[in-house]
Amino acid sequence: MRLEISSNADSEVFAFLKSIGESAAPLPGHSLPIFYVSQLLEDNSMGSYVVKRPGPEDRITLLKHANLLNRLSKNMLITIMVALFTESKVLFVDKTLSSLTSTLHALTSLLYPLTWVCIYIPMLSQGIRGLVRDLVQSPSPYVIGILKSDYPKVRENELKDTQVLVVDLTNKKLTDLRLEEYQTLPISEASRKLLKRKLKEVKGKKDQTKQSEVWLSFVKPFLNGIDDLCYDAESKDGIRQIPMDKFLEKAKEVQKGDEVFAKQLISTQMSQLYLQKKKISMLR
Repeated sequence: MRLEISSNADSEVFAFLKSIGESAAPLPGHSLPIFYVSQLLEDNSMGSYVVKRPGPEDRITLLKHANLLNRLSKNMLITIMVALFTESKVLFVDKTLSSLTSTLHALTSLLYPLTWVCIYIPMLSQGIRGLVRDLVQSPSPYVIGILKSDYPKVRENELKDTQVLVVDLTNKKLTDLRLEEYQTLPISEASRKLLKRKLKEVKGKKDQTKQSEVWLSFVKPFLNGIDDLCYDAESKDGIRQIPMDKFLEKAKEVQKGDEVFAKQLISTQMSQLYLQKKKISMLR
């Protein structure tokens, strides 16, 4: 009897997975019903399960942004987010897998409307020594997580001459191994104080999901400046071309002193993908 139940259950799981494999993925924000024959129901009737593909508006409800301000100081969070917006190499260290991966997912989601497109590994096992060395010393930007128990060996063997921002989530500590010119925040003091004040306000509220609005309000004006320039932009083969100097002039209007950040931001791979989707090209 026990074998028969196991066989029926396995058969139903197979039928369910087969139905998923044969179905097209729903559009972002839309749902898709999956139908399958259930042997556990009377007369082998059809079972059903509804799956939903997260849309842009779901990024807040799916992630634990509230934990970020409890785990990181405001200054640390600003340094980390600016590093991510400018596509620096960032290595995160934590003592548990669950807190490590959830923190990385939450942080990268705050880049919206941009999307991290470089190397992204929420947990890299030290057991694969050759792969760890290649990835940590990679010249490409990355977001990599590693367990605290593995970090001493990585620090000793793989971090030599590596320009990376190391974030110790357990001890709330930053170790900046980047060149000195990249260790200074490329944003103005006015922007830093404004971000710090807004994060303080968010931390004092019960609903800390509003933190995503802080970063959206910070980066969106730079992207809106591109949209404003599109009206007078020349078009070539359907691609609107915007001179970099005009974009930087727009950046001054957002906040004087943030031109360096604006130039680094628009030069990232994720910004290039954002522009490509809008059929825009930035002329150097």
